[in-house]
Parts: sequence; C-alpha cells; structure tokens
Amino acid sequence: MEWSQNEKQVWSSIEKWEQEYFTYVPTDFNRTYEKTFVDAFNRISPNIRSKVLQTIDNLLFHLHSIILNSQFQQDTKQRVLLAAQSMNKDVEVWEDVQDCKIEQLRYIAQHQVAKHRLLSFAQGGLSGAGGILFLGIDIPASIAAHLRSIQVLALSYGYSINQPYETMLSLKLFHAATLPKQHQQEAWEQLMSEVLDQEINPYFFESDELVADSQWMRHLVGLVGKGMVLFMLRKRLIQGIPLMGMVYGATANYQLSRQITDFANQFYQKRWLLEKHD
Repeated sequence: MEWSQNEKQVWSSIEKWEQEYFTYVPTDFNRTYEKTFVDAFNRISPNIRSKVLQTIDNLLFHLHSIILNSQFQQDTKQRVLLAAQSMNKDVEVWEDVQDCKIEQLRYIAQHQVAKHRLLSFAQGGLSGAGGILFLGIDIPASIAAHLRSIQVLALSYGYSINQPYETMLSLKLFHAATLPKQHQQEAWEQLMSEVLDQEINPYFFESDELVADSQWMRHLVGLVGKGMVLFMLRKRLIQGIPLMGMVYGATANYQLSRQITDFANQFYQKRWLLEKHD
C-alpha cells in the first residue's frame, strides 16, 4: 500500500521529533545527580532493593488494572468510536477505528490529550493548595492520571487496551516515557522492536521485566521531591491562599503530563504507520 501525502508528513514529523527529543547533552549537575543517586541506591541491600521494586511494580500493575476496568475507560472507548464514526462513514464498530486516516486519528488523540492535560493541571493545583489529603494522594493520583492518559491514547489509535499484550505494552510505554532522558532512546527502540515482532500473540503476554527498576526510581524520587516542595510552600500565603504552591504544583504536573503524552502519542502514531505499511 502506497503512503498518502499526510502519512508521509506525519512520518517526517516523527523522525524530526526523534532527532530532537533524543539529543541529550548532560550538564555537570545531571552527571553529579545521577552518580549520587546510583551510589545511594546501590548502598541499599540487594534483597531490600528487590522487594521494594517488586512491591512498587505490583502496585503499578494493580493501579493500571483498576483504571482499565473503570467505567471511565468504557466511556472513553465509546467517545472515540463516535468521533471516528462522525469523520468516517465506513466506521461501524470498534474494530473499524484503525481504518480511519492518520489525520483523523491524530485529531481524536489531540482532543483526548488536551482534556487529560487540563485534568493533570487541575490536580497539581489542588495538591499545591496545601491540604494534607491532597498532598497525601498526590503521587498515586499523578501516576494514575499519566497511566490513564496513555490508555486513552492507545484507544484513540484503535488499540484495544483490554488485551494482555496491550496492557503490558502501555505499562512499558509509561516506564519509557518517565525514565531519565539519557535512557529513553534505548527504551524507545526496544518498544518499537516489540511492536514489529510478528509472532506476538495479543491475547497472551508474559514478561519478567519490571516497570519499577533502578533507573525508573529517579522518577518516583522526583515525585516525592515535588511533594516536599509543595509541603514547604503550603504556608506561603498570598491573601490567605497558598498561591505559590498551587502554581508550582499545576505547572509541574502539566509539564510532566505534556512530556508523557507527547512521547506516547509519537509512539502510537509510528506504530500505526509501521503496521499499516508492514
């Protein structure tokens, strides 16, 4: 099948994004921070490290499953189908969504992403408001929002997230998108090689790989650090409102949400193009 002009343009934009995004030049601070983090992490007993990583990995998987089985996800799937039907008269059932043109799927995805970025922005603002309850649930709420945004993007390109393979792939995509910048290109290439594997059974997927590994723990530490900053800013009041904390929380959440959704959106676009044209 020949490539359409729009598909060629999208492919070129993905290649440009890859070239720019994966160009990483670490600063002295980045090198020092990474060395300090690795040294500190390696001082922990291997048994304790293994148990902690396994526990976090299990929690991530269960959190992902809860979101996956929620009514919200079913509603999103229905909205994507209705949007596809409004743009393409040949779409009748969910399985037809992938038959839409790439520009139609991108429009659906961008519409869904915009709503999730707004929700993430609002959640960050609430966490920065200084309430102990919102601060306490900031980390799980943030992770849940980002997992949900990846699931929504998968649905936007017609991938049924309920299949075991798609479930694990979305978790590994979340892992790749939140790794330190210097490790993301390798994770990206591994993901692309997986989706090109023609022997994969979408209804059966088994992997011993952890989502929460030593490299990913830097993301979790970053979320903890954000929580500490919000806690310190909760008493910086402007006319009785912790405005600085709210602005910091909302901005930090929005920036992270934008990074993750951009990464996932590029991935699902490239995957769709590769699978359509073998």
